[in-house]
Formats: sequence, structure tokens, C-alpha cells
Amino acid sequence: MTELYPLRFVPIAKERPWGGERWLLCGLEGNHSVVSTGFLMDNNINELIEIYMGDLVGDDVYRKFGDEFPLLVKILHIQDAISFQVHPSDQIAKERHNAYGKAEAWYILDAEPDAKIYIGFNRCMNSKEVVQRCIEQTLPEVMNEVTPCVGDCFYIPAGTVHAAGGGLTVAEIQQVSDVTYRVYDWGREYIKETAREMHLELALDAIHYDAFTFHEPQKMTDGVQELVATPWFNISKRICTKPMHLSNIFQESFRLLMCTKGAITIHANQTTPLAKGDVALIPAAVSDYTIAPIDTDAELLEAWIAMS
Repeated sequence: MTELYPLRFVPIAKERPWGGERWLLCGLEGNHSVVSTGFLMDNNINELIEIYMGDLVGDDVYRKFGDEFPLLVKILHIQDAISFQVHPSDQIAKERHNAYGKAEAWYILDAEPDAKIYIGFNRCMNSKEVVQRCIEQTLPEVMNEVTPCVGDCFYIPAGTVHAAGGGLTVAEIQQVSDVTYRVYDWGREYIKETAREMHLELALDAIHYDAFTFHEPQKMTDGVQELVATPWFNISKRICTKPMHLSNIFQESFRLLMCTKGAITIHANQTTPLAKGDVALIPAAVSDYTIAPIDTDAELLEAWIAMS
């Protein structure tokens, strides 16, 4: 059998009222990502998992998730304010939608000086007050308001109300789910021309009402920084100043590499270039590979699933 190699995929464009998204890697029904290069070109990600199983995603990952790729990777181009929304837990999503819940991480690729994001409540709340503040259009007053900078990473667990203003480009790594409950849309829901479906009643049982605690990334050590470690995915940041050899000797999980600054090449059975915002999937069976910066220092995110 021909050896597996780093896989690139055809992005899926999604228009949104606030801007747009590019889905870079997705296994959701109706949105299967299709390989763009190499001998596996034109196959979609779930077809490949069905064929290669643990060699592609890792044996334990395959046993848990089967033929559905367990993560969804996006780039959000946020030009106007995103609604205040919340995603359900695995339990609620399973009961209501036969889907996974949605924990996610936002990594800031670009940010205008006045850009804002809103994550979690700044004090303990309850469902009655949330409803009242949505009606009175004062929900932002009880949210944590953050001015994001390039390179910031925010972990947003399921159940966390969040939103964003315009002027942002965000890399989002999340569970494979598209279940979103909109709770407040900056008053646009009360104007006929801009009104969208809202889900406040559904959201009330899904929201975490405690004051939100921000996840603190680890310190950078030898050019690597652990950003997020969760039951659903792990994310690290790596600075690449020279060619470096990487190993996945236990082959427990695939690796996702996203270039976030500069450009790199990946050498593993074939050469794969990545520019800023590009993603490649390193199959679990590829135990050794080399990455190298192109022209200048580069930075990248690495994502995988730790099953232990």
C-alpha cells in the first residue's frame, strides 16, 4: 500500500451575516472535507478513515469516534459583531440533536485595535437574569470583555456564552459539531430586516451561570507552548526557526498542523507547503516528519487528541 502523507483539503466557504468562515477540515455530514493533493486527492476525510482506520487517526481515536473525524477546524473572518451564543455539552447535544457537544478554542490570527471578544460572565448569574438582560439588551454588561491580540488563545468550554465584535480573524479548533444556540444578537433580533432565529429557551439549560475563569496557557519551553489541554483536544504552539525533526512514535493520534505566521514545509513521504492559515493532517501512522520554515521564522499550532 502506498504510504500515507500529510493531507491538505479543499476549504469550504460559508457566508455569515457577520462575515464568513472557511472550514479547513470537517467530517460533518454534508460538509465532508475533500483531499486536494497526492494520490488520495478527491477522497473525503470520512471515506479515508473508513479505509485506513487507526493508521489515519490513531487506534484509540478510531475506536471512540469511528468513521467520523472528531474535530472541525475553521478560519473565522469576523467583520461585524457575532451574536452572543452558547454551545451545548455532549450530553445535551446527544439528547436533543444526536450530535456531539461543542468545546472550542479561538486563536487570534489578526485583530484590529478596537476589536473585542466576550467570554463568559463576569459574575455569577441565573437564567432569569440572563433572559431579562437579553430583553433589555444589557447582556454585554455582565460579560467578560477582552481586547484580543495576535497570538492570544481562548478556550471556550461548552456552556460558555460568548460573542465577538468585528475586526478579527480567528482560527477555531473545536469538536465536530455545528450546534449553536443564539441568545442575544445585539438587538438585531428585534428588527425585521436583521432578525435571525434565536434559541434562548433551548440555551437556558445549556448555559454555565458561574463567573467564568480564563484558561491560562503554559509558558513557552524550548520553542513549544501548551495552549489547551482538554478531554476533547490538545493544542500547542510551536516556533519554527530552523528545520526540526518531529516524532509521533506512539502513533496514538493524528496531528493537525496549522501555520499561523510565515510559511513552512512538511517533509513526510512527500513535501507539503503551508502558508499562514493553511492546515495539514499528519496521519497517525506517519511516525517521523520534518518541518522547516520558508524565508523567515514561522509559527504553527499543533492539535491532537490525547486518549489516555
